[in-house]
Amino acid sequence: MNDEVLQRGIRNWTFNIGRYSIAIFSTAIVIWFRSLLQPWLNEECPFSLFYLSVLLTAWVSGSGPAVLAIVLGTLSAAQFFIPPASSLLIEGVPELVQLTIYVIVNCVAVLLFDRAERQRRLAENRATENVRLGTDLQLADKRKDEFLALLAHELRNPLAPILSSMALLERSEGSTETVRRVREVVSRQTEHLIRITDDLLEVSRFCRGHIELLVEQLDLRDSIRDAVEMIEGAFAEKSQRFQSVIPDSPVWVDGDRVRLAQLTANLLGNASKYTPASGHVCLFVDQCNGFAHVTIKDSGIGLAAEYAERIFEPFVQVDTSRTREYGGLGVGLTIAKRLIELHHGNLSVESRGPGLGSTFTVQLPLHPNPLVETNLDTSDINRLGTLDLNTGCSGIVSIDQPNKLLLVDDNQDAAKMLRDLFESSGYQVELAADGVEAINQALRFRPSVIVMDIGLPGMDGYEAARQLRRSQHFTHVKLIALTGWGSKQDRELASQAGFDLHLVKPVAFDELLNFVRDLEMGRRQVSQAVN
Repeated sequence: MNDEVLQRGIRNWTFNIGRYSIAIFSTAIVIWFRSLLQPWLNEECPFSLFYLSVLLTAWVSGSGPAVLAIVLGTLSAAQFFIPPASSLLIEGVPELVQLTIYVIVNCVAVLLFDRAERQRRLAENRATENVRLGTDLQLADKRKDEFLALLAHELRNPLAPILSSMALLERSEGSTETVRRVREVVSRQTEHLIRITDDLLEVSRFCRGHIELLVEQLDLRDSIRDAVEMIEGAFAEKSQRFQSVIPDSPVWVDGDRVRLAQLTANLLGNASKYTPASGHVCLFVDQCNGFAHVTIKDSGIGLAAEYAERIFEPFVQVDTSRTREYGGLGVGLTIAKRLIELHHGNLSVESRGPGLGSTFTVQLPLHPNPLVETNLDTSDINRLGTLDLNTGCSGIVSIDQPNKLLLVDDNQDAAKMLRDLFESSGYQVELAADGVEAINQALRFRPSVIVMDIGLPGMDGYEAARQLRRSQHFTHVKLIALTGWGSKQDRELASQAGFDLHLVKPVAFDELLNFVRDLEMGRRQVSQAVN
């Protein structure tokens, strides 16, 4: 503290020395210039040039240094330019009158400068205060908009299924099952409304992430189903195709069911919003290496790389055009990001570029000691496999099934032709038309090799491969990309996604068959080594 005071004193002292040095310097310049004019002026106008030093000093350094300039000018004129020479004494009346006029005029000038300076500072202070008030008003208006945006955004999701349920009830009043379902939906969504409204009444607390969570051990699938229930009306309204891959076994996490449903609904709503009519939205849930993963992929407008982090900031939207086609204020992803951080998880986004869709991935820590369901009998276990207790991924480990092959291609004619050729070569073959269906078929069919196109509707081949590789079920399954994309970058993307081989169409069947057999042979050798 003492050091700070000392440093401040030194700075003030240095500043004042600089100010008063200007008075000395300007007076010295005037003395020098007046000396040059001495042969012509002699004893006339001894104070004329000293007015300039006073005015210059007052303008540059203020009233204090200007007073010093007045004193220095008076002494200099008396010493050098008023007789008797080299003396401060002034004997003549005219010289005394000039001195008096010099002092009075300069004092008045200094007072005027000082008054003008005070008025300038007052005007600057008022301008600064006006700017501050304007900023405060803008901030208050922004907070109001944020509150209204939060209110509209968060209340709309639970209200939509309530409205749909009431419409269903009007059409099926006599059905006991319908009444029961409607009652459950209304009760569940009303609870969501109450929780959300409580937090929206404290909007600043919500925006800072200070939300109280009702944490419990829960099955993440329940929150996912609640979220889908909220958003399914939006998919139906835009005739969008929604697909989901949710495991049959529980996904145990520590969290708040309402909040997890809220953030998932926000992500699904965002995907629907930025996906055109008749587009695709896919949801995939799995668990691996101690984390639960919820992936939401859409075929919407996508985004450039520079937006990957910015879109989680408040009021930032990919749509920056004047038409504001998609509306809203850009708070849904901000809410989702803050909620997932409160659950000690992570939310990320990937996109291959504008117009190529987006993929949002939620990562949540799994519960370290999950509840164990005991409703599987021996026949179920024999049918599904055995529980893997030594890896970080919970679930069912597939049993080796050689000569099983899954073909994934949206061109049904090409897929059926390849199926017939592989079946004639002794393979059991199943078909899938898109990425989501491929994952579902892989879970059911348990193939040893998957031949997959890249340009698939909804979830493309890259994303499907990534989802498969993240699951312990498909660690040793061989993936072949059979696509029309053949550049170096396409091959790198395929390798990064988890494909073992990248082939460019068209490929002769015998060549493709040899590739499949070679990969399958390598898979068997790895499996035997592991066993």
